[in-house]
Amino acid sequence: MFEIRRVTKVILTIAAIVILLWRAIVMVSLAYAGDETALLAFPFTVIFPVILILILLNMKPAKTHEGILMRFGTLIHLLLIVSVPNIALYLTLGFPFVFLSVELFETRLPKRVAKPLSKLVIA
Repeated sequence: MFEIRRVTKVILTIAAIVILLWRAIVMVSLAYAGDETALLAFPFTVIFPVILILILLNMKPAKTHEGILMRFGTLIHLLLIVSVPNIALYLTLGFPFVFLSVELFETRLPKRVAKPLSKLVIA
């Protein structure tokens, strides 16, 4: 069984909280300026992805090495979606790129390079 290291989980959780607070501050400042679109889009563009991040962080260990790497890639991708709202739609459409990247990482990258990189994430 493979799982994300505890340190990596803590870093990703802190990053999600910081990004959530930053987007909330931006939303409130835009709402005071008269732009209501950020307020109306906040649940779907910020809260929903952050909930997905928390769900992915609390999932049971994966049975395969590739599965946990795909989970980690998805977490990073979701953090990017929340933190860069201008290109969030394009990032969302690019989810298959995460899975392709993991597959290329596992099959094409030399093991002497891939092994130490995956040890940073996988416990």
